[in-house]
Amino acid sequence: MERVEQFLNLVAPVSVNDDTALKYAQHLEELFDVIVPEMIGEDFCAAIKNNDYATAVKVCAKYYREKPDFTVPELSGKGSYSIQKAENCIKGIAREINIDWAFPNGEVDFLFDPTELKGPINHEWLWQFNRHEYWSNMARAYSGTGDERYAKAFSAQLLKWIAQTDIPEKWNGPGSAWRTIECGIRLLGSWPVSYDGFKKSLSLSDVTVLLMIASMHRQSIHLVEHPTEKNWLMMESNGVYTFSSLFAELSDSKNNRKIAAERLLAELEEQILPDGMHNELSPDYQSVVLNCASNFYSLALNLGVADEIPNAFVELIHKTVNAAVLLSTPAFTQPRTNDCYTILTSKFTERAEKLLGSKPEYRFVNTNRASGEPPKGETESAYLPYAGFAVMRSDWGADAAYMCFDVGTLGVAHNHQDKLNINIYKGSQELIYDDGGGQYDISQVRKYAISGYGHNTVLVDGLAQCRKGPCFADEPIDSGWITNDVFDYACATYDDTFGNEMIKSATHKREVRFCKPSFFVVSDTLTSADGNEHDYEALFHLDTTKVNELSDYKNGVISDYGKDYEIVMIPIDEETAPVELKTVSAVTEPQMQGWYNGRNESDLHEAITVSRKVSKVKDFKLTTLFFPVKAGEPLPLVTKNESGTLNVYFEGKEYTLDINELNK
Repeated sequence: MERVEQFLNLVAPVSVNDDTALKYAQHLEELFDVIVPEMIGEDFCAAIKNNDYATAVKVCAKYYREKPDFTVPELSGKGSYSIQKAENCIKGIAREINIDWAFPNGEVDFLFDPTELKGPINHEWLWQFNRHEYWSNMARAYSGTGDERYAKAFSAQLLKWIAQTDIPEKWNGPGSAWRTIECGIRLLGSWPVSYDGFKKSLSLSDVTVLLMIASMHRQSIHLVEHPTEKNWLMMESNGVYTFSSLFAELSDSKNNRKIAAERLLAELEEQILPDGMHNELSPDYQSVVLNCASNFYSLALNLGVADEIPNAFVELIHKTVNAAVLLSTPAFTQPRTNDCYTILTSKFTERAEKLLGSKPEYRFVNTNRASGEPPKGETESAYLPYAGFAVMRSDWGADAAYMCFDVGTLGVAHNHQDKLNINIYKGSQELIYDDGGGQYDISQVRKYAISGYGHNTVLVDGLAQCRKGPCFADEPIDSGWITNDVFDYACATYDDTFGNEMIKSATHKREVRFCKPSFFVVSDTLTSADGNEHDYEALFHLDTTKVNELSDYKNGVISDYGKDYEIVMIPIDEETAPVELKTVSAVTEPQMQGWYNGRNESDLHEAITVSRKVSKVKDFKLTTLFFPVKAGEPLPLVTKNESGTLNVYFEGKEYTLDINELNK
């Protein structure tokens, strides 16, 4: 009997029609073409020699079922799990990008996108659903409980996925379950975990076990043949390396592993800036790259080939984690720069400590300050000169005052129009926010959230900044950085274009001074670039729906968060033209304002945009003092001297401030 006929007979019990049977048979043929028989054993070799594929399938499945479990924790089928999520998986109840969907009758459709029904359209729902993280959870739930319902549900869904999803002509386009980033993510995590957790269950037939391996192999070949770039290539290469390392019995595994390692190492060197930040300037994607590098190194350790990895690779991991620690807010989270959700700093430090050993700053973060030490620098503040992040902090305590001031480039991807943006924390509370841009949907809200309108920047003639580059810095960015025990200072100028028509109408110079340990000064100098008069408007975003005006200060406001801290904003503007104060919440016309567009941890909701606008002037300076004030405590007292300097009394301390010389 021909091999293909034998395979068709073998897959018949798990096939629903002739087309499915043919597809499964083709998968098994591909797998058997690359299996090295001697590595499976004598019985397998004999079966192949005798053209007995029924026995070969049985022997091969037995080999893989009995193969030792994965010892790399991230790939193990044993671990923590959620019973509720496992039950939802059985019932066909899914949640992706904060959107819930229950498949009718529990019948999962891997090519269905509920956002096309409900709107706004977000192709990420289908893509991320096909990353199959819910299978990882169900596999670990099965390992922990032995409940065969989980194995049966997994087997049915796996077989349907293989039958339903072919590689489309535009595999990286909408509606594809074979986008290369998803293939990489499946192979570096969810599929190996699911395989490891379920492989011994008799609810999975021998054919099903081998079909899963065959599909993983097909995905790895797809990635080898169609590499992309940037963080995608990191995830793709990590997936190929992971699969090829775990399934060394395949004839192309060694070569594919070599290709993946070379790509991954080259990308890591390319993507990590000299200051340790990832070149997309997003802590989210920095963590993605770190995970890829860490998974790769963890596998190399597990396989006993860590000595093959250059020392520079380990140093790059340390550098990446160090940047995350320096950028960390007092809550030990990362500021949401560019596309980002709330990332815990421990996501970096815990992985690094487990993989590379303890360092004082890793211990400091991982124990929430109970042991270890904070990073040692000239002061507690830090400047990342290639990323362009000026991080100003009062101390490393849980109640510190903190600002991240962005003077950098766009970033090579996932970028926002946000040069000169600031965000301010006091302790764990974000008082002036950057929401990270929300979901990747097709909507006006998304456009707003990544634009200058959705950041703490300045509008010129109602237009937000709009630049095409540069995407990364070849050399350190000069921000005039000063840090000492008295103050921190940084400045930068936006001299690019505004609006979709790319108009070069004015320049915006922003200076920031942190008067330690308590308050921040933000000075915005607007200068006409075309000789004409313009309208200038400074925007600041607060995640509350209430602010109150301060009667003692013209255009001064105080937030009404109703939490531990409020933010007091006191303007010290030029008096050559009137400045109008506006506070808007949840408006959509003529331009969206007053919205917080969160991702993962926070849905879209109403917020407040505070703005100060001056009209029909060539040049103007808007200066704002920001005071984080503990609820119920005295407000700051600010008075102007005849010399033009300011006297500030706040939290029992007196300051004298010259807003024209903030760097002195």
